[in-house]
Amino acid sequence: MCKSESHQELHNGNSLFYTLSPSLLVAIVKAFNYQRGKEIGYQGYYEFGLFKGFSFWFAEQIGRAYYGETLYYYGFDSFEGLPESAVDDHINWMPGNYTASIEFVIDQLEKNGMDFKRAKLFKGLFSASYFDQLKQDEAFLPVSICVIDSDIYESCVEVLSFIKDYLRVGSILVFDDYNAFDKADDHGERRALLEFEQDNPDFVKRHLFDFGRYGVVFKVVCI
Repeated sequence: MCKSESHQELHNGNSLFYTLSPSLLVAIVKAFNYQRGKEIGYQGYYEFGLFKGFSFWFAEQIGRAYYGETLYYYGFDSFEGLPESAVDDHINWMPGNYTASIEFVIDQLEKNGMDFKRAKLFKGLFSASYFDQLKQDEAFLPVSICVIDSDIYESCVEVLSFIKDYLRVGSILVFDDYNAFDKADDHGERRALLEFEQDNPDFVKRHLFDFGRYGVVFKVVCI
């Protein structure tokens, strides 16, 4: 296979810098507007499931306009596409979907003016051991806004377990595929959050708004 064909395959058919979830961009703006005027300096914007990094870049641009250089940005992805799931059989979530190499993502972010003094990317499959190692290596800041676009149940379980220590009253959680299974409680991000609530009875959320086909946004009111 020639280099150009490999490059196209790697990036789901093309090498353009874009998002598959335009409605997520609107949700990110609304989340920043909810936080505007609050004391969120030196907190973190977290995003799990970057694909090509467009929404991550977009959030940094909005955050810079709102808060200057006081917000930090953490992006997490395998950069190898989705893993297999024993729970979620969804046509859009086949193993390997949404692959974009970390080199491609960094290149696109740099070309479009991402400020890497306040942003970090973390490469790896979402698992307890992976996140435990990250906690040892990095002093993560409290969550101001967290975008969870990990799609499958297993990955979302690990994401919620990881961010638990960084959630605060007022943290905003943006789930891009919360209702992807027609509001069924036994699949995907919805199931993962329900189980997280059962395991953490002190955690209480408040619904803020829905977006797109499947997205839902919550605010943490007790933790």
